Amino acid sequence: MSSLVIILAIFIISLIIMASFLIFRWRRLDNARYLSSIAKTSRRKLNTDELQSIEHYLRNVTQLVKLDNRPLSGYPVLPIKNDNVYTINHAITRFSAVKEELHHWRYYIDDTEIHFPVWLEPFIKQKNTIEIIQTTPMPMVIAVNGHFLKDYQQNLFAARVTTKTEHASIQKNGNSSAKLLHVRKETPEEYRLRYATGGKEGVLMGIGLLVWFVALFLPIQMLPWLMLVSFLFMLAGFWSHFRFPSSRKLLNINCFNGIPKRWGVFSEFAPEKRKNISLGGIDLVYPTHWESYISYDLDQNTDIDMYANNNVTRQGRYLSLHEEEKHYPYQRYRKNLVLVIFSVIIMLLLYSYQPASLSMRLSLAWLYGSNTKVINSVAELQSVNLKEGDVLKVKGVGMCYEPPNFLAEYKVTLFAPFDCIGIYWNKETPLPMLESDIVENASALLTTVYEQLHSSRRKGRSSPSLNQAIAKSGLVPVDNYAKIVLKAHKLCPKETDCLRLKNALVNLGSATSWGQLLADSKARVTQGYKVLMRAGSADALEKLVDATTEEFIYGEINKFASAMNSPLPGGVLLRSDESRPLLEYPMRINNMFENTPMDRWLELQHISELLMRTPFETGGIVTELFEDPNGTLNIMLHREPDTTTLIRYLGSCLLMAMLLVVFTINAMLIVMKRYKNKRRLEYITLYYDNCFASFSTTPMD
Repeated sequence: MSSLVIILAIFIISLIIMASFLIFRWRRLDNARYLSSIAKTSRRKLNTDELQSIEHYLRNVTQLVKLDNRPLSGYPVLPIKNDNVYTINHAITRFSAVKEELHHWRYYIDDTEIHFPVWLEPFIKQKNTIEIIQTTPMPMVIAVNGHFLKDYQQNLFAARVTTKTEHASIQKNGNSSAKLLHVRKETPEEYRLRYATGGKEGVLMGIGLLVWFVALFLPIQMLPWLMLVSFLFMLAGFWSHFRFPSSRKLLNINCFNGIPKRWGVFSEFAPEKRKNISLGGIDLVYPTHWESYISYDLDQNTDIDMYANNNVTRQGRYLSLHEEEKHYPYQRYRKNLVLVIFSVIIMLLLYSYQPASLSMRLSLAWLYGSNTKVINSVAELQSVNLKEGDVLKVKGVGMCYEPPNFLAEYKVTLFAPFDCIGIYWNKETPLPMLESDIVENASALLTTVYEQLHSSRRKGRSSPSLNQAIAKSGLVPVDNYAKIVLKAHKLCPKETDCLRLKNALVNLGSATSWGQLLADSKARVTQGYKVLMRAGSADALEKLVDATTEEFIYGEINKFASAMNSPLPGGVLLRSDESRPLLEYPMRINNMFENTPMDRWLELQHISELLMRTPFETGGIVTELFEDPNGTLNIMLHREPDTTTLIRYLGSCLLMAMLLVVFTINAMLIVMKRYKNKRRLEYITLYYDNCFASFSTTPMD
């Protein structure tokens, strides 16, 4: 089974790698796909006429642009990649460039270069509906604003590409020209300034840590696979720091040579635009902190590098974003902030879950050293030097302990002293056997009431004919009512005790008060105090006696259970931090709470010897040590982990260590990077001040 799982995993991973490679290749070669990021595209298929006209154009246009029998690079060639036509709505940017002494136009949609047939140029507007196909090495326009390439095939041989030796320029206003020297890719430093803040990498690493946390609580069979997934996520987050950006991600930078001028080409109603600098009609966009240094290069022949959106990256000899990032890199800390947040959340989750927090405490204890203690006496246990993380094994005779459960809303404390969650171990003699005068009086009252109310069932007490006559009349004979009264008085000697029972006995005995009834009962107890009562009254009296005695018996049960759970001061209390019994004993067959109060009292007496003199042998890992106000040493024990639990403990400890390292390092990096970013502009300004200190040209206003 495991071999099959491994084979399937390898097969799935291989498929993922192959699919990723094919998608990468497809996206890299499919230039038209990138146009979908510019505007919403629609797609249709090429018809036969369009295909023939495009092939005719591509076969013949290269003959018109050959230079010294060499075709000019940058023109599309056959074959067409596919028969898809993409329709977009976008503006077209046109540059006039010189390449190999040949003057020609270059067309762009944002930063994507396209091939634009010269016959369609008159139909360009501010916003254009363009149809594009995929060719090598760039997309090719076959229609613009409803004008199609196939409609202008007759002009193919009449057109000629004019050759000029003048400098390339953007033909907007006919001012100073800008010569396009070459096009280069942006440097890694320039890419870092433009690139995102690293939040994606931080999220990937955070997800890896979160998967590690989840793996600790799932079935052990899933642990290796989830750990592999966690490692892959973290590796993906790290990989972006070491891999060089692909050429596809690096934007083109146009390198011009010309004379920058402050033309004031924008309306005077836009004061913020008055200081704009233009190079041959190109409105340049400068970094804000360059403003005081731009004037040094105005009206002089200067090299300027810029993106397709006219953002300048380098000007003249000194101004350079590349040098700024190289010497004073901008410190991005969003990734560090994401990792700090993830690590804090996972640490809180890890510590709040008991097994994980326990493993951390035990691991810290084991770092300081722990050993196994075998104890056979209380004195030895009290004298030994225990610490958290030690393995304790004890054997002896103690007393079962069950902490009381206090119900605050009912103001009642419930005791169930039949589970040995704790073992109280002391040198003192445990409490004696359970004895209670109140329970004996209650038992005597119950017995007397039963005997008197059911006296007709006993033989020899009265004649059968009399019993039949009394039964037909619906009455219940009581041979000695005085015994019931005296037993009730013995259970409830105070005047305020058992008022309902006393009032019922007074009414049934036809007396005026409880005192009179008690005096009559004492006088006639030996002679017999006969009373006849209705069957309903007899049942009500029996239920009232049961309820009254139940209250007294439960009170005694709780009192003795509390005494059993309140051992003498001193000694040792061994408890399980998992709330599990430390001892195993025969389980009860019936439910204890289904028994009558008297049966529960008898059972408590029966098991009290076992509870108070319990042979035990237990052990575990010490997780907590403290001494309560009674001077009792409380030792909390946790079961020794098995192999699976040890693996989980080890994984949680390693995760906690990694989280602490991640949190500490990234918190420090955030502080350091914020500080460096605050000082970065000062250093750059000082650098430029030193560079331009010897510059002899007077700045122009």
